[in-house]
Amino acid sequence: MLWNMSSFRPGSTVSQLPVHRLPGGERLLFMRNNSYITNIQILTNVGSMAEDPQIHGMAHILEHMFFKGSSKFRGGTAISRAANDIGGKLNAYTTYDHTVFYISVLGDEFEQGFEILSDMYRNPLFPPDEFKKELNPILSEMREREDDPESFLMESALRAYLGSSYHPVIGNADTVKAATVENMHRFKSRYYAGNNCMISIVGGIEEERVHKAVAEHFTDLRHGESAVTPSFEYKAGGVELTKPGIQEAHFSLFYPALGPDHPDRYKQDLMNYLLGGNESGLLFERIREELGLSSYGIYSYVMRTPGHAVLGISGGIAPDELHLMEKEVKSCIARICESKLEEHRLHRARASLRTSIASYAETSSGLNGMIGLPALRGDTSHPVEKALSEIEKITLEDVHEMAQKTFSGPQFRAVLTPA
Repeated sequence: MLWNMSSFRPGSTVSQLPVHRLPGGERLLFMRNNSYITNIQILTNVGSMAEDPQIHGMAHILEHMFFKGSSKFRGGTAISRAANDIGGKLNAYTTYDHTVFYISVLGDEFEQGFEILSDMYRNPLFPPDEFKKELNPILSEMREREDDPESFLMESALRAYLGSSYHPVIGNADTVKAATVENMHRFKSRYYAGNNCMISIVGGIEEERVHKAVAEHFTDLRHGESAVTPSFEYKAGGVELTKPGIQEAHFSLFYPALGPDHPDRYKQDLMNYLLGGNESGLLFERIREELGLSSYGIYSYVMRTPGHAVLGISGGIAPDELHLMEKEVKSCIARICESKLEEHRLHRARASLRTSIASYAETSSGLNGMIGLPALRGDTSHPVEKALSEIEKITLEDVHEMAQKTFSGPQFRAVLTPA
């Protein structure tokens, strides 16, 4: 399927993604564009939410270990060298509910790129001597997050707001230090299987090459368990923390958000964009431009996964201006809830958000990043077309109603100040 965004118009019928079921239960999604670059992703429908408490961080550790050699590419750096030899950009990431391995290559290197990615995914060696060594950079990454004021505050707040079912994807120092090769193999065996896997490819190559490569390198995955989504309870409240060595105060507010499949999520996305999604949002305009406060950044955002979703407002500021910033944040929330927005703001935000989405979809990696995850979760409506169409229809009344619904939910306030 050759997808050309210029041919889509709001109000047109949203197309369906061409997802094919392979013999082993895996799904294949290929979309052709006119790019020289082909992006290949292997998505797995499991992340840190599937971990038992004693192995928190295992999904992330496992992701790291896939890079430590495979049947065809033996040795701790052989996979990375093979990717570098063809100019490929190889990486992976783990989230709360899914894990993605990906490589971007020139179209004429597609077969080699797919072979590298599929072999590391299907035939990893997991050398035991590499396992303990790999824990050290993960622990170092954990310390960096602890040292970063924004990350420290967010993780502390989310644990308190969402309850014991929530934990950071990276895990904690105790569980990572106690991780074993045996537990890693058990985790992989439970969830890394054909029914939890999807191959998603976007690039300017012929479809025949895709099917040939998949048939040659990606077959016979067994069936595995499906990860269970835990339940969360949003707990209103707050935390006030201190940290030595920092100069700024950091502030966050959290509210429940709509889930990734909710039909009204586009209304919430646009409402968030109007509030603080970019530098033309109410928060930045009021706090930085009109009042000239010392805040280096004030913004809002939405984080969505199956099981929990959060709308957050975060910023950093001089400690003596913290109270005023909080007051103005509440004022901006009231303004968007009380139908005090002008039509021109809606038009500007709607156009800006649609442009951002369309611009991201112009590249192979951007488009693949947008289509792969919804398809993995079972939604085959073209997410770019759907977003562009739905956002265009949103009215000011929709925004006000969504704001009232969102900000009436349980609020959690988190503050971090210098010790």
